[in-house]
Amino acid sequence: MKKFYQCLPKAMVVMLIAIIPYASIAQEGVKDNMVSTNAAPCYNYWSVGGFAGLTQFNGDLSKNLWVNLYSNDIGYTVGLNVTKQFSRVIGVRARFAYGHLHSSIEDKWAWEYLGGNGVAQKISQSFRTSLFESDLQLTVNWLNWILGYKPERIFSSYLIAGVGVDHSSGFKEDINGTKIAYLGKGSDALNVGNTSGLGGDNLAFKAAAGLGFDFNLSRHFSVPVEFLWRWQNSDLLDMTKGGAKGVVNDMYSSGTVGITYKFGYTCPKVPKQAATMVPEAVVMIPDPRVRFSVIAPRNIPVERNVREIFPLRNYVFFDLGSKEIPNRYVLLTKDQVKDFKEEQVALFTPKNLSGRSERQMVVYYNVINILGDRLGRNPSATIRLTGASMEGPENGKELAESVKSYLENVFGIEPSRIATEGRIKPRIPSEQPGGTKELGLLREGDRRVSIASNSPALLMEFQSGPDAPLKPVEIIAVQKAPVESFVSFHAEGATLAFTSWSLEIMDDKGTVQHFGPYSQERVSLPGKTIMGTQPEGNYKVTMIGLAKNGKTVKKDTTVNMVLWTPPKNEEVMRFSIIYEFNESKAINLYEKYLTDIVTPKIPAGGTVIIHGYTDIIGDEAYNMTLSLARANDVRNILVDALSKAGISGVSFEVYGFGEDENLSPFENKYPEERFYNRTVIVDILPKK
Repeated sequence: MKKFYQCLPKAMVVMLIAIIPYASIAQEGVKDNMVSTNAAPCYNYWSVGGFAGLTQFNGDLSKNLWVNLYSNDIGYTVGLNVTKQFSRVIGVRARFAYGHLHSSIEDKWAWEYLGGNGVAQKISQSFRTSLFESDLQLTVNWLNWILGYKPERIFSSYLIAGVGVDHSSGFKEDINGTKIAYLGKGSDALNVGNTSGLGGDNLAFKAAAGLGFDFNLSRHFSVPVEFLWRWQNSDLLDMTKGGAKGVVNDMYSSGTVGITYKFGYTCPKVPKQAATMVPEAVVMIPDPRVRFSVIAPRNIPVERNVREIFPLRNYVFFDLGSKEIPNRYVLLTKDQVKDFKEEQVALFTPKNLSGRSERQMVVYYNVINILGDRLGRNPSATIRLTGASMEGPENGKELAESVKSYLENVFGIEPSRIATEGRIKPRIPSEQPGGTKELGLLREGDRRVSIASNSPALLMEFQSGPDAPLKPVEIIAVQKAPVESFVSFHAEGATLAFTSWSLEIMDDKGTVQHFGPYSQERVSLPGKTIMGTQPEGNYKVTMIGLAKNGKTVKKDTTVNMVLWTPPKNEEVMRFSIIYEFNESKAINLYEKYLTDIVTPKIPAGGTVIIHGYTDIIGDEAYNMTLSLARANDVRNILVDALSKAGISGVSFEVYGFGEDENLSPFENKYPEERFYNRTVIVDILPKK
């Protein structure tokens, strides 16, 4: 059809750009304490719906304008949709509608059908046409496509494209009311169309395109608002040939509002969480409505010998406004290089290291030194440094040149082995389209230099290409209070009911400890912090809530705790899987690693403990779901690999800790810590 791409008005593009910033409520930079319960539970469903709205003829007789806001140009339409949503993006629907179109002109030039081939003349005419539409249309949820599917999102938007047929009948008359043409009236000499449609109506094929917005009222009902444009493969709809601008395909549009009922949800199955824990002690609080429970491990580990295969992030982060490598990284002098060995990296500690997981951060903050050491031991290896900066590609290249200069001047690496380039954003950015909040944290993570290489000596097993991770580093250490030794206290509904709440824990000797106050609904404390040196004990736990209605709520429950110290010769193997921001696709990169490297380390009858985490960016509830989903993805890969390898009797414990800063492996002060918190940690324990 002629000039099809000119048919979409600029207003559609403007609307798309305008609503992106308000569309995402999950981890793309949004922090919101309220999670909607109105959304559909998943994206695969059936739906039926009705709609009604106004129509507009946009072709020959109404002066060839895309939008004509004259009262005599507005008709109506009513109809029905039946939709099958196949994925978070793609849906297919059948659409049936009935409507009216009418328009008029006075003293305008047009090509008229009078006289056979038509003559150019000024005309004053009007037409009225009734339409029955039947269409097959594809819907593309661009919001889910760009930002990812979020079940809690109450608003969505989609593009529409399809084909169909129109059955139409109508008439045209002059300014005096004399009929001068008919459509779908085969027995009349003034009929200008065919009679191939239903009941002798004119039959015309068409294409359609549009934009829709869907607002969820509940998990079953939503309100769609749609703007749809149709182009007939015909110039007969208004019974006027060509029009003033020679349009050969009649066009009409509509704006509708409807109601949709969604049903038949087919939701992906989420594997059950297999964790070793005592049954919950649950107490119901009638007023205010808060559900309190305590979960404690059967045996609380005191410490654990760990042989950790620690992943090495191939990023160097730079502070905003600075082109110098931050002093939190370990920067050696030329004289120190001869003493530096990757295997002894723990000897080279950054100046301002503090907080949890010091040994891992020691490894990471030596990333440039490890890279220089590997390049020195592998003279044929080459790298590419890509700097990213919102200040422009030139500034990004300056960041890359800063790292290159260090490798040249300190480690003596030949400049020809190091290529540099600059970009505005890294290849895998943290800041996503539509993010409007916490942009400062996201942009800190995007100001970085990425290290890429095709040299196997530098890279993780089985990986290659520009996004391949660097080879991990092995660490041997003693871990105090593993995360599964923490006792969890849950006060579901506390954020709505309480201004704050605290804990009072009394042992069987009457010693009382106080913890809190807290504002979140979930709190985790190390078991050893509660137990001290006692090997076992029964504890009375009292939740004390200060309710928003002024009341003080106290509820008690009891829990048994047992300390367990593993044998000194017991060593745990630890592996980590790391993810990009708000993504689980890292599983694709690590699947072979999990299958061929991790699985052979799991003994028959052993135990695999899997912990999932996120950083602090995004909604707390969404992050909890995301962390558990990542952990279960890893579990499923290992279960399948163990089955194929014939290894049996392995038990799994799966935990999702979300963004819980008491349990996260790292702090969240610097971007590198937040990047490392987007992880799944796999601990392999020997058979007991």
